[in-house]
Amino acid sequence: MVLPRNLLARKLTTLLIFLSGCPIFLFACFYLLFSDSNRSRVLGLMTSPLPYAGQLYAALPNDPGTVITEIKAEDGRCLAIENYLKKYNSPLLPYANILCETSKKYGLDYRLLVAIAQQESNLCKTSHPEWFNCWGWGIHSKGTKTYSSFEEAIESVARGIKENYCDKGYCEDPCVMMRKYTPKSNGSWCFGVKKFMNEIASGF
Repeated sequence: MVLPRNLLARKLTTLLIFLSGCPIFLFACFYLLFSDSNRSRVLGLMTSPLPYAGQLYAALPNDPGTVITEIKAEDGRCLAIENYLKKYNSPLLPYANILCETSKKYGLDYRLLVAIAQQESNLCKTSHPEWFNCWGWGIHSKGTKTYSSFEEAIESVARGIKENYCDKGYCEDPCVMMRKYTPKSNGSWCFGVKKFMNEIASGF
C-alpha cells in the first residue's frame, strides 16, 4: 500500500519535529534540575541524614570499646585493693575506695599506699589506733605525725609521696624510694613493698 504524498510528507514533518525537539527538551530539563539553586537543594536532600537516624547515634562515644576497657581496668584495681584488705582483715577495708581514688588523684601506683601500710604496720593492725598513721609517715626523733581520721591520713600521705618522692624521681622502684623513705633499712623494706605490690596485682 502506498501512502499519498501529502500524508507521507506530514508524517515525515512530524517525525523531524519530534526528533529535533527531544534534545532541546531534555537539555532544558537537565538545566533546570542542576541549576545552582536547585542543585544545592537536591544534593542537600540526597546527602542529609534522616533526623531520627542522626539523633539515634548522636550520643554514642567515639570509641566505646576503649572507654569500656578503661572503666573495667579501673574497677578491677579498686576491687583488687578491697580484696587484699579483706583477706588480711585490715582496719583500712572500709577505706578501700578512698585509697584507690586518692592514688589515682595523685598519679600513684594504685598498690603503693596499701603495700607501704602492709610493710610499716601490717595494714594498720600494729600501729597506734588513735594516730591513724599506718605508713610510718613523719616519724622522727621528735615524735610521730598523727591524724584525726584515716581519710585525713590517706590524703596527707598520698600528697606527700607525690610531692616529695614521685615528683623527684623516687617512685620508679621501691628500692629507689627506700633510700629516702627509710634509708637505714637493710633492704627488707624494698623487698616487702615489692612483694606486697605483686600480691595485690596477682590477686594473691
